[in-house]
Amino acid sequence: MSKTNFVLKPHFISTMEDTLRRKILKMTLSKTFVLLALSCSVWSCATSEHEQTPSAKHVVVIGFDGLSPDGLENANTPNFDKVISEGASSMHARAVLPTSSSTNWASMIMGAGPEQHGITSNSWEKNNFVLPAITQSEDFLFPTIFQLIYDNKEDAEIGAIYHWTGFGRLFEKDAVDYDINPDSEDKTAALASAYIKDKKPTFTFIHFDHVDHGGHEYGHGSAEYYRSVEKADELLAEVMEAIKASGMADETLVIISADHGGLGKGHGGESLQEIEIPFILWGKSVKKNHVLKYPVYQYDNAATVAFALGIKTPLAWIGKPVKNAFVGFDLSDDYPISERVKEPIILPAAELNKKAGGLFDESATIKIENPNNLGEIRYTLDGSMPSANSTLYSEAVKTSENVVVKSAIFNNGKIASTVSEAFFRIKKKTVAPPIKYELFYLDNLTSIPSLENRKPDAKGTCFEITSDEVKEEIRSNTVVRFSTNIQIEKEDRFTFYTNSDDGSKLWVDNKLIVDNDGDHGVVEKNGSIVLKQGSHPLQVVWFNGGGSGWLNVDYQTKAIPKQVLPTSILK
Repeated sequence: MSKTNFVLKPHFISTMEDTLRRKILKMTLSKTFVLLALSCSVWSCATSEHEQTPSAKHVVVIGFDGLSPDGLENANTPNFDKVISEGASSMHARAVLPTSSSTNWASMIMGAGPEQHGITSNSWEKNNFVLPAITQSEDFLFPTIFQLIYDNKEDAEIGAIYHWTGFGRLFEKDAVDYDINPDSEDKTAALASAYIKDKKPTFTFIHFDHVDHGGHEYGHGSAEYYRSVEKADELLAEVMEAIKASGMADETLVIISADHGGLGKGHGGESLQEIEIPFILWGKSVKKNHVLKYPVYQYDNAATVAFALGIKTPLAWIGKPVKNAFVGFDLSDDYPISERVKEPIILPAAELNKKAGGLFDESATIKIENPNNLGEIRYTLDGSMPSANSTLYSEAVKTSENVVVKSAIFNNGKIASTVSEAFFRIKKKTVAPPIKYELFYLDNLTSIPSLENRKPDAKGTCFEITSDEVKEEIRSNTVVRFSTNIQIEKEDRFTFYTNSDDGSKLWVDNKLIVDNDGDHGVVEKNGSIVLKQGSHPLQVVWFNGGGSGWLNVDYQTKAIPKQVLPTSILK
């Protein structure tokens, strides 16, 4: 049988009798429930109409890996726009930490976070994990919405069509009738559309992976990334057309979301760009052109599916249905989503993982722009958070020393945006590069190897410990060793940070201070050491296993705000 054909559950023949017994038991329980329901009717049981009647007969969840609100805002997406205008949505839903794919797809279908389901990274496998699930539907797996529907909906047709192979290890195979992993986004859309039209399934989960590829290869916010979002828009139209052609549209709820956003060419961190995701609902009983004003979390997705199908969720789930998206539900309290305008743009602007600002000879000019039609810019130069009493920006500012700029938009005396920051480093024009680097081209790197007795393939000097300084020489499976000395004027406790993709380590006085090793996206780790006045050897080793990679090094003391390690204190 070809991969594209509809397939029976793999265990069907061997467990036919067990399945039949389960079906009979479910039928018996169903009849018992009907009798109890009739009894309740006689005695006027107090249950709300909304809780008695499911909102939909069919639910389709469409997940786009790596799709950010920024992507939907800046790409040309007429089909997303149409679904949003015809439904309810939030562009401020939040993923869970870490913002990795496995952790978030699991949270989406399990109605719980990593603290409950135990899938804490992309390395999770049933035979390779640290934190066990708090409860199980099968060995080592937290119960998913697939199992919940299978257990509670007699004769439910359930399908999973997923572009990323890794998604297939996150759900119960026995609960799914159609389980297929196409090798492209186009095949994913075609097979999902055919399945919907042919089977009119109770629950369909569709996963597209290509947007995430665009982010990793070209960077979030790049023209190529936006083109991948536009391709997602075309695929969405194909699936929506299949739903309408199936004849089930009037009884269908569609949920569109993502696992995470991205920053630069990666994800996995804690930034707003990585953690905010779109959450869009369309169809049966959904409010029209409605903006969700209260928080939505990744694990609310599965709970909303269960609510729409009239299924009670397990006590182990922490997700709540997004009821405010549905007609007849208007829940409120004093804590809606904080409204924000766009933060100021500090020039030179941030680019991918590279922070705003830069390294300049003798002096630099700081320019700040307000991308909004309201509010005023206030800023600081000492790394402190801006307030309504901070300096009002009116013209460009010149600096001849290292500064950490933080700025925000203020409106009517209150902060109205997130805070943007930039790091301006000044060096003497005649200063020689204070850092030596060595490159080693190796194979199959997943961690930092021993470099003892290895001869470098290339070497040179540079001004800062960053991947930007050696980017022209970096390729897959490259290790870079940076060596310099940090000059300390006054004894203090110094905290050092490495922010890297992939792993990195930092030593001071030959002591390992930061261990950020491993095959991972952009992750920041830190460590501290007390340094006396004088010169101290500092070394950083970083590797790039594949793709473009990233590295920068920051430092901080009680008196010095966190900032890029400046050339001016290196020798």
